[in-house]
Amino acid sequence: MAELDAIYNAYNEITDAGENAPQHVEAYSQIIAGAQGTEGTKRLAAQFIPTFFKYFPNLHSRAIDGVFDLCEDLLPVVRQAAIKSLPSICRDGPQHTIKIADVLCQLLQLDDEDLVIVQGALQTLLVQSPREVLAVLFTQGIKGVELRDKTVDFITNQVVTAFRTGLVTDPEIELFFVDEMRKAMGSVSDSELESFAKIIMQTTLYKTGALENLTGLSHIYVAHITSEVPWNIRNPDSVKRVLVAGKLSMPLFQRNISADLLLEFFATHILPRNEFEQLTDKQRAHVLRLYTDSITTGHPSPAVLKQAGGLLGDLLVMIVPAEQDSTTPVEFAQVECLVLALNLFTQDPDLLDRDDLVAR
Repeated sequence: MAELDAIYNAYNEITDAGENAPQHVEAYSQIIAGAQGTEGTKRLAAQFIPTFFKYFPNLHSRAIDGVFDLCEDLLPVVRQAAIKSLPSICRDGPQHTIKIADVLCQLLQLDDEDLVIVQGALQTLLVQSPREVLAVLFTQGIKGVELRDKTVDFITNQVVTAFRTGLVTDPEIELFFVDEMRKAMGSVSDSELESFAKIIMQTTLYKTGALENLTGLSHIYVAHITSEVPWNIRNPDSVKRVLVAGKLSMPLFQRNISADLLLEFFATHILPRNEFEQLTDKQRAHVLRLYTDSITTGHPSPAVLKQAGGLLGDLLVMIVPAEQDSTTPVEFAQVECLVLALNLFTQDPDLLDRDDLVAR
């Protein structure tokens, strides 16, 4: 009881001091010490440390450490009150924002009601100091193995909501957000790449055509194919990554971005007959459809078309039997894609001047 009285007396002393509050250092020290006391003093410390934080800059480090201790307290009411107070501490001491954002990011590992409290506090801090919070999310959260899933979830939900609802409106901050996602895309899963790509396409910068270097974004998607493991056409995950890269690139091709890099990957790693033969029929249909769509919408250069012409002819010879009465089954979906692609090469008749193609 005496300890509680001491905390209340310290609170009253500082409150009654008004503009002279900064002179009552001992009283504030008493409140900070309450973070190491009984259940009752901890609950009061969680409330009172943030209340008077701005008056005592020389005690900021001790005060923050006290609140951090309370954020790990066994009592939910103490723990949650301390977590909720962290954004107000940053408001009164913005120089501590990075440190506190980092702690909140670490606390995303909590579960249930605690996690909801942490997410709310981190979103409040995001609105106050968006650049600092985004930097922490992408430098600490995304790169941390234990934190990664919770951090990506926070980015794809709370951060996106803050931009969409107008809580964060600065175009420079939106550009910073996009740039951080671009950098993170160098080492992400397929689902994470798709999530970040979707977020980028929802930004005001993208929708208004103000986002620059879309070619670089397309190159990031293609680089994703081999970012985690070396290319192996027999590995279904490698083939899936090609399809993901193509799917994400298609909206960029429709904005006059060249598909040359993706088409060159096809010509080198997929279209050669000895590689293509290792795909299943279903995979063949998918990759050929993607290739055809990329040629159709991706403004390929003449050099890239010429590179692929002979390869597509070889595949048509492989897939379609020469004899009309042949009993060899024909995958018409594959033939359709190949014929459509070859039709695009008619400006170079030499590519089609082959006896084995005429027979088919």
